[in-house]
Amino acid sequence: MPENSKVLPLPVTDQARRRKLLFIIIGAIVALSVAAVLVLSFSPLLAARNISVTGTKLVSEKQLTEKLQTLQGVPLPRISEGRVSDLIGDQPAIKELVVRAQMPDTLVVEVVEQVPVAILVEGKSRYLVSSEGDKLKKLGKKDKTKLPTVKLSDEAKSPESFALLTEVLATVDEKVLAQSSAATVTKAGFVELQLPKKRVLVWGDGSDAALKNKVAAIFLKDLKENNDAPKSIDISNPESPVTY
Repeated sequence: MPENSKVLPLPVTDQARRRKLLFIIIGAIVALSVAAVLVLSFSPLLAARNISVTGTKLVSEKQLTEKLQTLQGVPLPRISEGRVSDLIGDQPAIKELVVRAQMPDTLVVEVVEQVPVAILVEGKSRYLVSSEGDKLKKLGKKDKTKLPTVKLSDEAKSPESFALLTEVLATVDEKVLAQSSAATVTKAGFVELQLPKKRVLVWGDGSDAALKNKVAAIFLKDLKENNDAPKSIDISNPESPVTY
């Protein structure tokens, strides 16, 4: 190459300029995003100053709120459902917790509770129980709940029989449960419901629940309007119910 020759730089193309500008923009966005996360995670401007607990019927709203007081002053983006669950602890009546932030300073904890299906009677104590047979709440003397009572008879003493009973009761429509004074399980494993006017509804097992509820509704309507309604109705096979 001659001594007086020069190396000329290649001209920068429009495509290269656009690529360089794109990299700069992406880098700026990432940096701003990281900065925003850090600000939101540690800024006292978004600290939880109010705690709202909703959806409670079986558990005490006041007690849950007290358990969450340590979250006062914690930035809302740093409060997870796991953290809230750990503070609340084991609560059989609670099925799920939904945690959300209500800007600028309120933590909302929505409680989704288990649905009670019966009242378990143990001596002088009464408990609301779930479809899994868990005790959800101890009832006071003045508490009135329209659910069938369950006593641990010889047939329902075993955990398996009791679990079968509560599992089947979970398939019964709430309107039927509300008119049932008691529920038992027979030696054959059939669930029976005690209805008004000393009538008995033989429900059977948990199968065909939708059809059984329809048949039960017809029987209950007839029972309400007719004092001469059958003493018992067996809907264990809802396609061919038997009265006697």
